[in-house]
Amino acid sequence: MSGHGEREQEILEGLDRLFRLDTEREQRLSLLDTHAVLRALADRVRHEHGFDFALAGLVEDRDLVLRIWSGTQFDALHDLPIPLGLGVGGRVAVIGRPVVVGDYCRSDRITHDFDSQVSRERVTGMVGLPIGSGAARGVIYGAQRNATEISDRTVDALGRLSRLATLAVDVADGAATLADTSVAAERRRIAESLHDGVGAMLFGIGSSLRQLQTEARETPFVAQRLAVIEHQLSLAGSTLRESVSRLRDARSVRDPGRLAADVADSVRSFETRTGVPTSFVPVGRTPELDPERRAVLVRAVGEALLNVEKHARARSVVVTLAAYDDRVSVAVMDDGVGQPGPDDQATDGPASTDDGLAARGTGAGLPALRTRVERLGGSLRLVQEEDGTTLRCDVPLPRPSVS
Repeated sequence: MSGHGEREQEILEGLDRLFRLDTEREQRLSLLDTHAVLRALADRVRHEHGFDFALAGLVEDRDLVLRIWSGTQFDALHDLPIPLGLGVGGRVAVIGRPVVVGDYCRSDRITHDFDSQVSRERVTGMVGLPIGSGAARGVIYGAQRNATEISDRTVDALGRLSRLATLAVDVADGAATLADTSVAAERRRIAESLHDGVGAMLFGIGSSLRQLQTEARETPFVAQRLAVIEHQLSLAGSTLRESVSRLRDARSVRDPGRLAADVADSVRSFETRTGVPTSFVPVGRTPELDPERRAVLVRAVGEALLNVEKHARARSVVVTLAAYDDRVSVAVMDDGVGQPGPDDQATDGPASTDDGLAARGTGAGLPALRTRVERLGGSLRLVQEEDGTTLRCDVPLPRPSVS
């Protein structure tokens, strides 16, 4: 029974680690207070650029919600949800570019669903700029209560503030992704422990129980008690299978976080296998991807790490994951040396091109991967330089379905 006790203790320790990881995740994210950054930037919009008041909001589900304000006189705009596409902010969030209106209530560039709320603040001119890499994560506004024109120079200056906001949001999203992948990894490890440990224990107990039932047929009372225990054991087995399934499949097939978790798994496996220090750096929020695109990106990371392991003699490796307006990109960078191969030439774009940069490795892995990437309209580039090699895989985002 000592082996069972040790296994139970291991599982309890794993659950405790999972709780600590989740707590640490919340603590880390609280330090990256995106709202605090946006409040500071909203104040700068007013004080440095002469706007009467400023607003900022982040996209939540299908709405842009105005969570930050500075200099407003009423609360009509506070916490206001704006459907994407409507008003100044909703339009900015959709097109991903600044929108300037000199006369808000008469402008034909925007919808006027929020004229009553805006009019309470006596707004004349307003500008909105997008926040976020790739699809807009939010919008920062400057608004005026007089007829002063909003100049191109002012818009450019606000663009620098919006880039600061983008950096804050991307860093917070990256930290959240890293924290989530740590929790997901611990979930999977606990699932394996439950399956291999408790599952084996239940199977052994069940076998012993069936043997006892055979021997106790002539003792009805004992046989009845054993039947009850067998039923309880069956329920425990079903509960265990459901728990393992939930732990393993905590993320849906299209969950945006699943790509980051899969890449993080590849990185951890490589580092454990080789001992080479390897960092995973997610940038921004990964969009929802179909299984084929996610599989190609994970395969690209795996192939790149395999080539590093075989040929690079690297001292360190960095893996990045980033989302842009129209694509998702993974890159694997090492500081080692490679073995040039005649076939694996760098490619860029759907059609294969030879740019004269020899790729590392001579196996079939990268050419086969290149075919899969190009089938999706993406690109695979492998660039070898004096200080190391970089493999970058870009896959376009799926086009929205037309109803």
